[in-house]
Amino acid sequence: MEVLAKCPKCDAGLPVDAADAPAAIKCGRCGREIPLHVTPSVAPLVALNLSPTGEGGGIWQANGGPAADAAGNIYVVTGDGTFDTNNNNRKNYGDSYVKISPSGAILDFFTPHDQGNIDVNNFDLGAAGPMILPNQPGPNPNLLISAGKNNNIYLLKYDLSTSASNPTVMGGFNSRNDNQIVQSLVDIFPFGTPEPGNYSAPVYYNSTVYFGPIRDNIQAFSLTNGLLSTAPTSRSSEVFNYPGASMAISANGASNGILWAVQRNGDCGVLITCPSAGPGVLKAYDAGNLGNLLYSSDDVPTRDTLDLASKFSVPLVANGKVVVASMSKLTIYGLLQ
Repeated sequence: MEVLAKCPKCDAGLPVDAADAPAAIKCGRCGREIPLHVTPSVAPLVALNLSPTGEGGGIWQANGGPAADAAGNIYVVTGDGTFDTNNNNRKNYGDSYVKISPSGAILDFFTPHDQGNIDVNNFDLGAAGPMILPNQPGPNPNLLISAGKNNNIYLLKYDLSTSASNPTVMGGFNSRNDNQIVQSLVDIFPFGTPEPGNYSAPVYYNSTVYFGPIRDNIQAFSLTNGLLSTAPTSRSSEVFNYPGASMAISANGASNGILWAVQRNGDCGVLITCPSAGPGVLKAYDAGNLGNLLYSSDDVPTRDTLDLASKFSVPLVANGKVVVASMSKLTIYGLLQ
């Protein structure tokens, strides 16, 4: 493995073969000898295969990473693949929400009752990442939420134990239905081709969860005593085609909430430009009412036009600016002076 050592005198980057583990290296630019301590190998802290005797079951989650609770447990959602319906010595967890301990052990899981149908139709459950919600009032304070290609939102409870849950807390597998989990909103995101559903991690603000599904409006669902409203409480007027809206929230505490969303207009694959795509658009919505569009980068195209939007690229909000990574550049939006 090659690593880079930096010369403190001239700031040159010096490639070093970690397998050699040299005690020092001479800088070719300034001639200074730099003492080194290079670790010969770097082993992963945790390595876990969620389909060791099957196929698929990968963790991709589009624009969302794993979630982690206060005890250090990790939560992921897997894509299509083998699922062992028999509970005896289960090894394969395709299309499942999985809880993993800090040491890499599987502690708990939830798999929808129709996993076989999800798998055969390429409706990856793990098309979007999970989100752990702030503690909620009601009987289930610890909640996890996500939605994938199969059109449904799943709201699950979890616990902070770092030992295997027996019986299951998240829900396990019930071949008849999913009534054992806290809540599911079935067929709530029915649009999109070639597969429908949701490819973007949800965001949260002021007891509201926001989703940006494919070929649909951005939608807000209120949370009351740990349960979602069964229909959106507000939605954007604009429809976001494939792959839906990539979103971020900015706010001043519990006020002035803004939902930022990147709209992708066409797909050039890995190409910088192509005839089938147009510039992406950065939009800002009132988080309290998504029907109120505050800003759109195509309003003044000579000043604010975005490059072709990157697939699954989430806007970054920091220090009064919004940064968007597109196909060929970083674009930084801020207040007009």
